[in-house]
Amino acid sequence: MIRLDPMDAATYETWREESIREYAQEKVDAGTWPEAEALERSARSYIELLPDGLETAGHELRSMVTDDGDRAGYAWFVVEDRPIGRVVFIYDIAVHPEHRRKGHARAALGAIETYARDHGCVAVQLHVHGGNTGARQLYLRAGFVETEVTMIKRVDD
Repeated sequence: MIRLDPMDAATYETWREESIREYAQEKVDAGTWPEAEALERSARSYIELLPDGLETAGHELRSMVTDDGDRAGYAWFVVEDRPIGRVVFIYDIAVHPEHRRKGHARAALGAIETYARDHGCVAVQLHVHGGNTGARQLYLRAGFVETEVTMIKRVDD
């Protein structure tokens, strides 16, 4: 159905620009960053996490490619040592709108699980914003369990 191919430079640049904007908006929507600072904070996060861009050691930046050769989305993940042991942590995974509801995200999660097993990991972890109900449902159906929930109630109207 899909394969996770390494991103090329052009895809990386497009993905990075889109992802910085999307992450900033997600943080604003979640109520954790003020809108005026969100884009700058998001860009800074990407610089810190990917200091060498596409060549940052240990980071897997992949394109979801269909059997027809279409780029359906992307995934960014890394092997990390966490309190529970060595895990693959998914920093970003998304399917382009025209390719959604075709099983690509579920297939990508399966490929990442295989990668985790092949690299001696005990789990796959990720973070999802509470308001992203579609993604939360996908992850629950794929066997993920919620381990922490952070909540906020704004009082500053």
